[in-house]
Amino acid sequence: MTARRLLFAALALTIACASAPATEIEPLGPRGDSKTLTTADLAIATQLNLLDLIAAERPQWLRTPDGRAAPVMVYVDAARLGGASTLRGLSLNAITMVRYYEASAAQQKFNGRDLGPVIHVLMK
Repeated sequence: MTARRLLFAALALTIACASAPATEIEPLGPRGDSKTLTTADLAIATQLNLLDLIAAERPQWLRTPDGRAAPVMVYVDAARLGGASTLRGLSLNAITMVRYYEASAAQQKFNGRDLGPVIHVLMK
């Protein structure tokens, strides 16, 4: 009788373990969001410059909600670089992170100097 109970317990344990949900594996490193391009995002990019990457991966940074070109200002570290076209001259392998700021957040971050959105590039 004890052997039968032991066999039944082993069978029940096997079924319980087999029906347990699989655990999800979290990706390494922090997850990006729609307003950030991380080092990991930059490392896997196939584009040669930052403007092409943003146009492919975050086109909403360059457009207004109605589809027109947005008056985006670009900052590299703490320096004001210029408009969106200046992104073409930035090589991806020299960049640590890129962050997009909507107009109101840009005014707070950059002391109210800019009325429109800002793309902030942090270099290595």
